[in-house]
Amino acid sequence: MKHIEIILRENGTLTERTIQERDLQAEGDVLEALTAEVTRKVRNALLVPGWGIAHANVGLSDTLWSVAIDRIPLKARFKLINSVLVPMFASSTELEMPLVWSAPPGVRLRFVVRTESIEDQVMIGGNWLFAVNAENNGYRLPLPNLHDDCTLCTGHFPDRYSTAQECLVASLAQFNQSKWNADLMRTVAQSQQCFRFRPTNETFTTLPIAAADWTSLCDKVSTAILDRVIL
Repeated sequence: MKHIEIILRENGTLTERTIQERDLQAEGDVLEALTAEVTRKVRNALLVPGWGIAHANVGLSDTLWSVAIDRIPLKARFKLINSVLVPMFASSTELEMPLVWSAPPGVRLRFVVRTESIEDQVMIGGNWLFAVNAENNGYRLPLPNLHDDCTLCTGHFPDRYSTAQECLVASLAQFNQSKWNADLMRTVAQSQQCFRFRPTNETFTTLPIAAADWTSLCDKVSTAILDRVIL
């Protein structure tokens, strides 16, 4: 189809433009290539019992699930220093305790699970743990078992299930029960400034982070995975 347009330019001149249009027969592989990077955000996609709502970022070949969590289970070794209980991830002699660190205000935690459809099953393609500040910048917490891109090293566990919800439940269950060791550990001082507890009768209270800005204890991250996390 051809049509002509008359354009009035800013300098007052008139310009004639001829436009030729025709429909293109795009094959399936061409369309897939054009939409390979296109994703769709789905909020409140499903419920993970005991943890909360999961949002989904659906891509052509995978789905990235984001769960806002408010705690980190720390099954590790601890030591009492100046009446404050702090983690000793590299120790083999300190007492091992299953403590739970409650995220303070201003620290938004996102547990992320990537899934892919494999034949008639859904496969877990990785787990991540991000801390996000008020400006939506992502950070790596001063924890061991956490790679530079915030990929979690949770150990081996079954990675194929019938549904995506089962994948999320399994990933969070592994996160909840895994032990933290010194693998990938960096600065012990930063970790002990962040994760602090005070013994109170038969319980342990999470103490405030011993830094005016908690992000000063962390590494800033910017990855393709984080870009897809729904906050």
